Amino acid sequence: MIRIPALKVLAAAAGACLFGALAAHAADDWPRKEITLINNYPPGSATELTARAIARSIEKTIGKPVIIKAVPGGAGQLGPAELARSAPDGYTIGLVGSSSYLTAPHMMDMPFDAWKSFDLIAQAAELRYGVGVRKDSPIKSVQDIIDQSKKKRLTYSSTSPNNVLPLFQMAKLNGANLRWVTFAGGAESVLQAVGGHVDLTLQSATEMKPQIDAGNLRLLASTSPERWPDYPDVPTLRELGFDYISFGPMGYAFPKGVDPKVRDRMEKAFEIALKDPEVLDQLKKLGVAPSYRTGAEFYDHMKKMEPLFIQILTEAGMKTR
Repeated sequence: MIRIPALKVLAAAAGACLFGALAAHAADDWPRKEITLINNYPPGSATELTARAIARSIEKTIGKPVIIKAVPGGAGQLGPAELARSAPDGYTIGLVGSSSYLTAPHMMDMPFDAWKSFDLIAQAAELRYGVGVRKDSPIKSVQDIIDQSKKKRLTYSSTSPNNVLPLFQMAKLNGANLRWVTFAGGAESVLQAVGGHVDLTLQSATEMKPQIDAGNLRLLASTSPERWPDYPDVPTLRELGFDYISFGPMGYAFPKGVDPKVRDRMEKAFEIALKDPEVLDQLKKLGVAPSYRTGAEFYDHMKKMEPLFIQILTEAGMKTR
């Protein structure tokens, strides 16, 4: 039998108690400084503008600034990768969504496992997606995309594997000859179509709306489950007979291991933000649909969607892992 001196046992116990007390104090004293919010796309993107609107409300609740840090690239996965590497001290949160959980892991090597790397705080919104062409494009309808691409391959711009699912499905199931050209930011993606550098763009309402309203871009169809409120006469792909859809749930998370008290307080701040009239008004202007879920509800929601995404990715020929 190995005997450990009583003094060492007492010292170890005292150390454990002190660590626990310090951790509890840190949670009770949180936040003592500004919070960094990692956003996966450049300034001016739908997610960045949404984050800024929500951050202003959160600042009022927690009493400290929320600093937006843009980490674009990697089809939207560089931001979550940095979040996964961050210290779980309650001072770094980041954007997460179906791309990191449900699409990218089945398409590429990932430096993190979203299901194990994050403590979800809340779902905040649903991005609306659509497919559009430049104002003078010979493509006048979704059927034109299929027909013309069979004569000559068409290119389309986008930022994330999540929102391009419908066009991958169109290529696989309808024989469309399409090539995806990825960009770090949504605004740049849309401008590529406006400038005629790509034939189509599949992007969020936030980035497409200014060019649509200016007459530079034509919205052919909503790829979301519903029509866009700003353009109620433009049908969804489903209404046109194509059972393809883009899902855009977006939320926020801490790196795994944050104190539950801190996570709960931040979750409450998000709940307050998603009831704030100023936030709701700003999201409406951006074309973003507010959609609050608690962290646990957000996790369960994506778990329930996972089999559907795997089916869609498989049917579209996008599932490689």
